[in-house]
Amino acid sequence: MDTLFPFNIPLLTIDSTRELNSKTVMAIPKKDKQKKPTVLAFWLTTCIPCHRELDTYTALYPEWKKQANFNLFAISTDFPKNFRSIARIVKEKQFPFEVYWDRDRLFRSVMPGGLNGLPQVFIFDKNGKLAYQHKGFRPGDEVKLFEKILALQ
Repeated sequence: MDTLFPFNIPLLTIDSTRELNSKTVMAIPKKDKQKKPTVLAFWLTTCIPCHRELDTYTALYPEWKKQANFNLFAISTDFPKNFRSIARIVKEKQFPFEVYWDRDRLFRSVMPGGLNGLPQVFIFDKNGKLAYQHKGFRPGDEVKLFEKILALQ
C-alpha cells in the first residue's frame, strides 16, 4: 500500500457503495496555481468529540473558504454496521465539505500514530507533505487549525 499522500486507499461515498480512490479524490494538481493545502478530519459516528469538531467546522467553513484556498475531507473510519449512520448524520448536519468512508480502515496503517484515538485532523501542504496533526477536540482547536491553513497559503 502507498504510504505517501494522497495515498492509495479505497473510499466510498456516503450515499452509495460507489468506490473511489484517495489518490483520485485527493490528487495534487499538476499546475502550481491550483495546488492547495488539504485537511483530513477522521471521525466516527459514535464519537461525541468528533461530532463537536465537525459541527464547528461546518459553522466556520463558509467563512474559512472566503479567506483561504484549501480542501477539507471528513473521513469516517466506522465499522460496516454503522455505514447507514454516516449518510444520515451528514445529511442531518448538512456538512458543507466532502465526506467519505474508509470501509477497510486502511488509513490506520498510513497515518502517523495509526489513528489511535479520534477525532484526529491532519493538514498536508500544497505538495502533499504533512504540515500539522492534532488528536482530540476542544473548543479553540479550530482556531489553531485555521491559522495553520492560512500559513500554508
